[in-house]
Amino acid sequence: MELIKVIQGIISILVILVLAPMFAGLINKLKAIFTGRIGAPVLQPYYDLKRLYKKETINAKSSSFISVISPAINLVSVVIAAAMLPIGFARPIISFEGDIILFAYVLGLARFFQILAAMDIGSSFEGMGAAREATFAVFAEPIFFFTIGSIAFISGLTSIYDIYHSIRLDNVSYLVFIIVCSISVFFLAITECSRMPVDDPNTHLELTMIHEVMILDNSGIDLFLYQYSSYIKLFIYSILETSFFYPFGVRSYSVGVIIFVVVIATLSIALAISETITSRFKMKNIPQYLLFATAIGILNLLIYTFTK
Repeated sequence: MELIKVIQGIISILVILVLAPMFAGLINKLKAIFTGRIGAPVLQPYYDLKRLYKKETINAKSSSFISVISPAINLVSVVIAAAMLPIGFARPIISFEGDIILFAYVLGLARFFQILAAMDIGSSFEGMGAAREATFAVFAEPIFFFTIGSIAFISGLTSIYDIYHSIRLDNVSYLVFIIVCSISVFFLAITECSRMPVDDPNTHLELTMIHEVMILDNSGIDLFLYQYSSYIKLFIYSILETSFFYPFGVRSYSVGVIIFVVVIATLSIALAISETITSRFKMKNIPQYLLFATAIGILNLLIYTFTK
């Protein structure tokens, strides 16, 4: 039985690692369709990763060992975070009481080294991007703890697997609570993955970039690792979103798989529409946007607590 659980956990992490670029490609394809273009194929991220893998890695003369190890630490950190997510009903490879804290801060570790590497280059543009990333991270972190953490508070559980599998949509107040939490996670995904309207993943204007400006001086394997990490991170937050709907498929594994695919597809459409109809916020307005998402989580928790 333990061997079966381990195999299921390994399959779960492989699903994330394999499908993450496809999810990003699906969003880009939908964005192109919504704007009247043909766009790149859904598998384009795989082609881009293959191209970057074959290119030579060149490091700036002013950089130190930090710039060398940061891409690998970034990828390992997001893979560890992915290994803590429940796919279907299989317990993930890494699952223990309190892993919700590790999940949040292992992603924080990836961000820390990426910021450190951007500053290590000595470029004013990359330092500007690192400062923005660090600033907005302060506002984004509470969103996670007031959404996923609020479910942990209500259920009395501290493991991501147990938290999500404790969700029971048996009353209206709890259903509303879960829906609002999913909205907060959607805002969090947009922020953490540098999507519109917080950041534009397709722009190359240094003065308006946050994430992309931090990796301007990377190439070859280093850029491959950063890009792959960003695809996995986007898929991680998408899985956090789909996990709210697990109770609907609790009686049948096949139904659960269908729900997973449908929600992922719906989320990709929502992200594509969001990035199509919205423009990038001014820098001064981004903290207000993040505080609004945090306020939703706090208000939602208070409403559930007093109506329970």
